[in-house]
Amino acid sequence: MITVMNDLPERVLGLKASGEVTAEDYKTVLVPAIEKQLTRHKKVRLLYVFGDEFKGYTGGAAWEDAKVGMKHLTSFERVAVVTDVDWIENVIRAFGFAVPGEVRVFDGDDFEEARQWISEPASMGHLSFDLIEDKGVLVLQPQGELDAADFERLGAEIDPYIEKVGALNGLMIVAEHFPGWDDFAALTSHIRFVREHHSKIRRVALVTADRLVSALPRMASRFVDAEVRAFPMDGRDEAVLWVGEN
Repeated sequence: MITVMNDLPERVLGLKASGEVTAEDYKTVLVPAIEKQLTRHKKVRLLYVFGDEFKGYTGGAAWEDAKVGMKHLTSFERVAVVTDVDWIENVIRAFGFAVPGEVRVFDGDDFEEARQWISEPASMGHLSFDLIEDKGVLVLQPQGELDAADFERLGAEIDPYIEKVGALNGLMIVAEHFPGWDDFAALTSHIRFVREHHSKIRRVALVTADRLVSALPRMASRFVDAEVRAFPMDGRDEAVLWVGEN
């Protein structure tokens, strides 16, 4: 069965699996708990504990687990799995990369460490941004290796604006050199952000001294709908005017 843990911060959903987990457990406990959390928060933080008495899943529960994963794949900000069950550890380590948020596996004796990690404040990231609403221009400036939190914050800032006006006139990225990504979750979050937003941005200006980044406009037309143009670091004013044109 699955039970909800009640002694956790409000933003964390804690679940404990014991005995045999059935499809009914998913339908009556797990799914309602996740969906209730999503009415309060845009993302779910999940602490999933498999106790010593856990015996496994029924066939129906395995199918329900797959359906939950497909439906809520992008709904998890962090997932901490606490278990000493080898096959569960192996599955999480093999496929955890597919979850856009952060996923960690903890040994059964490390429950307090898992609880602390799942409860800690979200990273503020390394991407500063400024939305110039009267021009419909978003200015991005990386301050270090990008992480998944950067794209969560960015989406929360610009999605309401895009929903209201339909699209951005332009996006300007100012980076002397591209800093890279903090981890694989950051890379997948970046890819997902581009996929979901590129058709809603008319122009992209890359203000950079990086030769590789400067070469991107020649390749970008194959992947994005926006018009992309590179500018030198001293061409920021020109870039703002270009991306802000109607």
